[in-house]
Amino acid sequence: MTPTGFVELIEHGGVVMYPLLLCSVISVAVIVERLWSLIRASRGSRRLHRMVAEAYEDGGLSDALAVCRRDDSPLAAVYHAVLAAADADGRARIAQRKLGEVARRLKRYIWLLGTIGSLAPFIGLFGTVLGIIRSFENMAATGSGGFAVVAAGISEALIATAGGLLVGVLSIFAYNAFMVRINNHAAVLREWTDELLMQLAAPVAREGSLPRVAQSR
Repeated sequence: MTPTGFVELIEHGGVVMYPLLLCSVISVAVIVERLWSLIRASRGSRRLHRMVAEAYEDGGLSDALAVCRRDDSPLAAVYHAVLAAADADGRARIAQRKLGEVARRLKRYIWLLGTIGSLAPFIGLFGTVLGIIRSFENMAATGSGGFAVVAAGISEALIATAGGLLVGVLSIFAYNAFMVRINNHAAVLREWTDELLMQLAAPVAREGSLPRVAQSR
């Protein structure tokens, strides 16, 4: 559809098309921002896990902490807090708390997709009601019925309904897709953190030797 056609469609759909257009812009912005953030978080966390394993094996605790301080991936704060803890019980509690913070950070703005997905169909339904009201007003104004009299109102109603469903379906789909991806990534972070906790708690002949990513993955 050409830009002129798109503008005409928005105008013909009635006043509710403008909040639906705003909802669609917000949804697209959230999708792009979260997708980029999750890709960076996934790659950065995998890189950090490998680097911490190598640093801890080669130089011990101080080198592993230095790697965490230089990294800005979500896993860096978790690893730094775990490595800096004094005892095993403290490490486990800190790891759980930090992983919860990471999960909340990854889910930032996702609620907007769920909210828009729930509201958009109702906004479209409101436009449908307005279109039907307009049809009856046209009938009352002309004093006669017929398709030509009610066509404009019915067309407005159908466009609003379609717009609300389109925005709602896409937003809900994106919301569910992001939640699955975030939960999977959070599970991987928990697994890696558990590996770190077990390695720190295990008696070893030489300090350090976290399992390398290439060997454990």
